[in-house]
Amino acid sequence: MSSGDDFSQQPTSVLSGVEDDRPDDTPRQGGLGLGLLILRLALGLTMGAHGLQHLFGLFGGPGIGGFARVLETFGYHKQTTLLSWITGITEVGGGVLVIVGLFTPLAAAGLLGVAANAVYAKFHGGFFEGQGQGFELELLLGAAALSLLFTGAGPISLERNTPWRKRPLPLGLVALLLAAAAAVVVIVLTR
Repeated sequence: MSSGDDFSQQPTSVLSGVEDDRPDDTPRQGGLGLGLLILRLALGLTMGAHGLQHLFGLFGGPGIGGFARVLETFGYHKQTTLLSWITGITEVGGGVLVIVGLFTPLAAAGLLGVAANAVYAKFHGGFFEGQGQGFELELLLGAAALSLLFTGAGPISLERNTPWRKRPLPLGLVALLLAAAAAVVVIVLTR
């Protein structure tokens, strides 16, 4: 970076990703807000659509009963109907919250927990998708959720004056522990 760079001349719109509470000497990251919005939309729409498949059978999905049977094929043998409801509600609710950027660390933690369970369930089938056995999509969705745990929703969101927007790392770590605990509890209690 040359000594002639002047960050105070950078655009300060919401779309540029520049936050108003940054000191003047902090480097600006143009496009960060838009990039996080795109990530949130992709993750939220994908997970939300999966939830609608699982809950209501939309988009060619199996519905609750069919999803419970699918879970059984992946080694979940206890409380599969309850797990189907919890998974679908988490996917839809977490997807909506991630899209609008509200309670992002908790919503992303829920989506990460669902993705972690899917990776665990499909791990034996290999990495690449083939007849519903690969886990690369779930791994990518989990990585997107994990990213949002530590970045927060960004400036284009409903989270304007929340503690986790100003300091996403501490709550991101707590949310990561919650996601890991939830994933382990589901595996232990339902397999």
